Amino acid sequence: MERQRKKSRNTKQRAVILDILKKGGYHPTAEAIYQEARKVIPNISLGTVYRNLNFLREQGLAREIRSDSDSSSRFEGKCPPHAHFHCTKCNAILDLPFPQCLEEIPWKGETHISSVNSLDLHVIGACSHCGPAAS
Repeated sequence: MERQRKKSRNTKQRAVILDILKKGGYHPTAEAIYQEARKVIPNISLGTVYRNLNFLREQGLAREIRSDSDSSSRFEGKCPPHAHFHCTKCNAILDLPFPQCLEEIPWKGETHISSVNSLDLHVIGACSHCGPAAS
């Protein structure tokens, strides 16, 4: 007998997490989302936050941002495509517009690529608060 896929409900926990992600201007870790969500739902667990973040990511409502460093993944709500700048000194993540040359995929049709689902650009360096990047 085939196991039926559990239908997803829009839970209060998920709504709170999504509201946190929709606040613009920063890219919180799961831990920061958990701390913020506890202000609204005191008994929410970190596991519930992770499960809901994964669900929202799979549904295209959230984006997970990973860097090369050992720092934790960050998250953001659904927003127009853009790049991210990662500061190697303070671990800040800032939104950047895509360079104009990437607005249209110039290599599509010129290579063995038949389709592009997403474009993920990470710029690594030091932010203006931290000064020049270390060598």
